[in-house]
Amino acid sequence: METTDNSGKKLWRPSWKGVIITLLVGSNIILIRIIEALVYKGQSLENEISQWKQQWMNITNSSAGIKKQLCENINEKPAGCTVCPDGWLRHGENCYYFSSGREYRTWNESREVCEEMGAHLLVIEDWKQQELIKRFSRLQAGQAKELFWIGLYRDGDGWRWVDGRLYNTSLFQISGESTDSCVQIHATAGYRKDRCQSKHNWICQKRSLKI
Repeated sequence: METTDNSGKKLWRPSWKGVIITLLVGSNIILIRIIEALVYKGQSLENEISQWKQQWMNITNSSAGIKKQLCENINEKPAGCTVCPDGWLRHGENCYYFSSGREYRTWNESREVCEEMGAHLLVIEDWKQQELIKRFSRLQAGQAKELFWIGLYRDGDGWRWVDGRLYNTSLFQISGESTDSCVQIHATAGYRKDRCQSKHNWICQKRSLKI
Protein backbone atom coordinates (compact mmCIF):
# COMPACT_ATOMS: atom_id res chain seq x y z
CA MET A 1 0.00 0.00 0.00
CA GLU A 2 1.47 3.39 -1.02
CA THR A 3 1.01 6.78 0.78
CA THR A 4 2.68 10.23 0.50
CA ASP A 5 4.41 12.20 3.23
CA ASN A 6 4.34 15.99 3.74
CA SER A 7 7.03 16.51 1.12
CA GLY A 8 5.05 14.61 -1.46
CA LYS A 9 7.29 11.53 -1.44
CA LYS A 10 5.57 8.19 -1.80
CA LEU A 11 5.92 5.82 1.10
CA TRP A 12 5.13 2.08 1.18
CA ARG A 13 3.21 0.79 4.16
CA PRO A 14 2.36 -2.88 4.62
CA SER A 15 -1.22 -3.90 4.15
CA TRP A 16 -2.73 -5.71 7.11
CA LYS A 17 -4.32 -8.12 4.72
CA GLY A 18 -0.92 -8.86 3.24
CA VAL A 19 0.60 -9.37 6.68
CA ILE A 20 -2.17 -11.74 7.64
CA ILE A 21 -1.86 -13.66 4.36
CA THR A 22 1.92 -13.90 4.83
CA LEU A 23 1.52 -15.18 8.38
CA LEU A 24 -1.06 -17.72 7.30
CA VAL A 25 1.14 -18.98 4.48
CA GLY A 26 4.11 -19.21 6.84
CA SER A 27 2.03 -20.98 9.46
CA ASN A 28 0.79 -23.48 6.87
CA ILE A 29 4.34 -24.23 5.79
CA ILE A 30 5.42 -24.75 9.40
CA LEU A 31 2.36 -26.93 10.03
CA ILE A 32 3.12 -29.03 6.97
CA ARG A 33 6.70 -29.50 8.15
CA ILE A 34 5.47 -30.54 11.61
CA ILE A 35 3.00 -33.02 10.12
CA GLU A 36 5.72 -34.46 7.89
CA ALA A 37 8.02 -34.84 10.88
CA LEU A 38 5.28 -36.52 12.92
CA VAL A 39 4.43 -38.88 10.09
CA TYR A 40 8.08 -39.82 9.68
CA LYS A 41 8.49 -40.26 13.40
CA GLY A 42 5.31 -42.33 13.53
CA GLN A 43 6.62 -44.58 10.79
CA SER A 44 9.94 -44.97 12.62
CA LEU A 45 8.14 -45.74 15.87
CA GLU A 46 5.91 -48.23 14.07
CA ASN A 47 9.00 -49.92 12.62
CA GLU A 48 10.61 -50.08 16.06
CA ILE A 49 7.46 -51.57 17.59
CA SER A 50 7.34 -54.12 14.79
CA GLN A 51 10.97 -55.06 15.43
CA TRP A 52 10.32 -55.37 19.18
CA LYS A 53 7.35 -57.64 18.51
CA GLN A 54 9.46 -59.83 16.25
CA GLN A 55 12.26 -60.06 18.81
CA TRP A 56 9.73 -60.93 21.53
CA MET A 57 8.23 -63.65 19.34
CA ASN A 58 11.71 -65.06 18.72
CA ILE A 59 12.46 -65.09 22.45
CA THR A 60 9.07 -66.65 23.23
CA ASN A 61 9.50 -69.36 20.61
CA SER A 62 13.03 -70.07 21.80
CA SER A 63 11.89 -70.26 25.44
CA ALA A 64 9.02 -72.55 24.49
CA GLY A 65 11.45 -74.86 22.68
CA ILE A 66 13.83 -74.98 25.63
CA LYS A 67 10.94 -75.50 28.04
CA LYS A 68 9.53 -78.34 25.94
CA GLN A 69 12.92 -80.04 25.70
CA LEU A 70 13.59 -79.75 29.43
CA CYS A 71 10.15 -81.01 30.41
CA GLU A 72 10.30 -83.93 28.00
CA ASN A 73 13.73 -84.86 29.29
CA ILE A 74 12.38 -85.19 32.83
CA ASN A 75 9.18 -86.94 31.76
CA GLU A 76 6.78 -84.12 32.57
CA LYS A 77 4.17 -82.40 30.46
CA PRO A 78 5.50 -79.76 28.02
CA ALA A 79 2.92 -77.38 29.49
CA GLY A 80 5.10 -77.02 32.56
CA CYS A 81 7.60 -78.73 34.81
CA THR A 82 10.10 -78.11 37.59
CA VAL A 83 13.88 -78.01 37.23
CA CYS A 84 16.89 -77.84 39.55
CA PRO A 85 20.36 -76.30 39.20
CA ASP A 86 23.11 -78.42 37.72
CA GLY A 87 24.48 -80.87 40.28
CA TRP A 88 21.24 -80.99 42.30
CA LEU A 89 18.85 -83.94 42.52
CA ARG A 90 15.20 -83.21 41.84
CA HIS A 91 12.21 -84.89 43.39
CA GLY A 92 8.75 -83.34 43.15
CA GLU A 93 8.92 -79.70 44.20
CA ASN A 94 12.31 -79.97 45.92
CA CYS A 95 15.95 -79.95 44.86
CA TYR A 96 18.65 -81.65 46.94
CA TYR A 97 22.38 -81.08 46.99
CA PHE A 98 24.65 -83.73 48.53
CA SER A 99 28.18 -82.56 49.18
CA SER A 100 30.74 -85.17 48.31
CA GLY A 101 34.38 -86.13 48.60
CA ARG A 102 36.26 -84.27 51.30
CA GLU A 103 33.89 -81.30 51.57
CA TYR A 104 33.70 -81.80 55.33
CA ARG A 105 32.34 -78.90 57.40
CA THR A 106 30.88 -78.25 60.83
CA TRP A 107 27.11 -78.03 61.19
CA ASN A 108 27.11 -74.22 61.25
CA GLU A 109 29.49 -74.04 58.29
CA SER A 110 27.24 -76.43 56.36
CA ARG A 111 24.21 -74.30 57.18
CA GLU A 112 25.98 -71.19 55.88
CA VAL A 113 26.99 -72.91 52.64
CA CYS A 114 23.39 -73.94 51.99
CA GLU A 115 22.17 -70.40 52.65
CA GLU A 116 24.75 -69.03 50.20
CA MET A 117 23.21 -71.31 47.56
CA GLY A 118 19.71 -70.00 48.30
CA ALA A 119 18.82 -73.16 50.21
CA HIS A 120 18.79 -74.58 53.75
CA LEU A 121 19.99 -77.77 55.40
CA LEU A 122 17.72 -80.72 54.76
CA VAL A 123 14.32 -80.72 56.49
CA ILE A 124 12.53 -84.09 56.63
CA GLU A 125 8.80 -83.51 56.15
CA ASP A 126 7.27 -86.98 55.72
CA TRP A 127 7.93 -90.72 55.35
CA LYS A 128 8.15 -90.60 51.59
CA GLN A 129 10.83 -87.92 51.65
CA GLN A 130 12.68 -89.76 54.40
CA GLU A 131 12.96 -92.92 52.29
CA LEU A 132 14.03 -90.86 49.32
CA ILE A 133 16.83 -89.20 51.29
CA LYS A 134 18.06 -92.54 52.63
CA ARG A 135 18.25 -93.87 49.09
CA PHE A 136 19.96 -90.74 47.77
CA SER A 137 22.47 -90.68 50.63
CA ARG A 138 23.45 -94.30 49.98
CA LEU A 139 23.97 -93.54 46.30
CA GLN A 140 25.94 -90.38 46.98
CA ALA A 141 28.09 -91.76 49.79
CA GLY A 142 30.03 -94.33 47.77
CA GLN A 143 33.44 -94.62 49.39
CA ALA A 144 32.98 -91.35 51.29
CA LYS A 145 32.44 -90.90 55.00
CA GLU A 146 28.70 -91.66 54.62
CA LEU A 147 27.72 -89.00 57.15
CA PHE A 148 25.67 -85.95 56.18
CA TRP A 149 24.57 -83.02 58.30
CA ILE A 150 20.83 -82.27 58.16
CA GLY A 151 18.90 -79.23 59.40
CA LEU A 152 17.88 -80.59 62.83
CA TYR A 153 19.42 -79.14 65.99
CA ARG A 154 18.77 -78.86 69.71
CA ASP A 155 16.77 -75.78 70.68
CA GLY A 156 16.55 -75.53 74.46
CA ASP A 157 15.13 -78.81 75.73
CA GLY A 158 13.70 -79.86 72.35
CA TRP A 159 14.68 -80.26 68.72
CA ARG A 160 13.90 -77.91 65.87
CA TRP A 161 14.44 -77.79 62.11
CA VAL A 162 16.22 -74.86 60.49
CA ASP A 163 12.95 -73.67 58.91
CA GLY A 164 11.38 -73.31 62.35
CA ARG A 165 9.37 -76.56 62.45
CA LEU A 166 9.42 -78.72 65.55
CA TYR A 167 10.86 -82.22 65.32
CA ASN A 168 8.18 -84.87 64.80
CA THR A 169 9.25 -87.93 66.80
CA SER A 170 6.91 -90.17 64.82
CA LEU A 171 9.06 -89.79 61.69
CA PHE A 172 12.28 -91.18 63.11
CA GLN A 173 14.25 -91.55 66.34
CA ILE A 174 17.62 -89.93 67.01
CA SER A 175 20.36 -91.99 68.65
CA GLY A 176 23.60 -90.78 70.22
CA GLU A 177 24.88 -88.93 73.26
CA SER A 178 22.40 -86.71 75.09
CA THR A 179 24.86 -83.81 75.24
CA ASP A 180 25.28 -83.54 71.45
CA SER A 181 23.22 -80.80 69.79
CA CYS A 182 23.20 -81.37 66.01
CA VAL A 183 21.96 -84.25 63.88
CA GLN A 184 23.59 -86.12 61.01
CA ILE A 185 22.24 -88.92 58.86
CA HIS A 186 24.20 -92.09 58.21
CA ALA A 187 23.63 -93.64 54.79
CA THR A 188 22.65 -96.96 56.36
CA ALA A 189 22.35 -96.46 60.15
CA GLY A 190 19.84 -93.60 60.28
CA TYR A 191 19.89 -90.41 62.36
CA ARG A 192 22.39 -89.66 65.07
CA LYS A 193 23.21 -86.79 67.43
CA ASP A 194 26.69 -85.37 67.08
CA ARG A 195 28.83 -82.49 68.25
CA CYS A 196 28.07 -79.45 66.06
CA GLN A 197 31.81 -78.89 65.73
CA SER A 198 32.33 -82.28 64.06
CA LYS A 199 32.95 -82.14 60.33
CA HIS A 200 30.88 -84.12 57.84
CA ASN A 201 29.35 -83.81 54.40
CA TRP A 202 25.93 -82.15 54.27
CA ILE A 203 22.62 -82.05 52.40
CA CYS A 204 21.02 -78.82 51.17
CA GLN A 205 17.40 -78.46 50.11
CA LYS A 206 15.43 -75.82 48.22
CA ARG A 207 12.33 -75.49 46.06
CA SER A 208 12.63 -76.46 42.42
CA LEU A 209 12.03 -73.83 39.74
CA LYS A 210 8.69 -73.96 37.96
CA ILE A 211 8.93 -73.30 34.19
